[in-house]
Amino acid sequence: MRRSARASLAVLALLTAASASAAIDPAKLEGLKARSIGPAGMSGRIAAIDAFRGDPRIVFAGAASGGVWKSTNGGLTFEPVFESQPVHAIGAVAVDPRTPDVVWVGTGEGNIRNSISHGDGVYLTRDGGKTWTNVGLGKSERIHRILLHPGDPKVAWACAVGPAWSD
Repeated sequence: MRRSARASLAVLALLTAASASAAIDPAKLEGLKARSIGPAGMSGRIAAIDAFRGDPRIVFAGAASGGVWKSTNGGLTFEPVFESQPVHAIGAVAVDPRTPDVVWVGTGEGNIRNSISHGDGVYLTRDGGKTWTNVGLGKSERIHRILLHPGDPKVAWACAVGPAWSD
């Protein structure tokens, strides 16, 4: 047996002996509740983020499976602004550099993995996230990136990845 294996067995034996002799007081465990810790949960990934260049305190973040969130204090706190839409998976966020009221969002996570959700196209808000309009690419399933035209605020280019498990 290797020396490191013998040391591991010795430590395991000591821990087992110590735990066998230690009494557990159930009263000290009453307040504990089950909770998720670490990255084991599949949700909660930020798939896209963009800030308004004129005021970096204004930040929009798109969650892979949790909608769009807006911060007005540089990311210290966020408020949901997309919860009334029929999709929740976000793949792209682009804030117009001229005004933080205009934000383009691509739905459907573009990072192909075992727990992705599809979207239904590109959404646009002109009032900072209060209302949204689906402006197209409804059958694309996944929008991974949006680039805004530098001179024309009515033009945006979208990288539509398409269905995850097909050609």
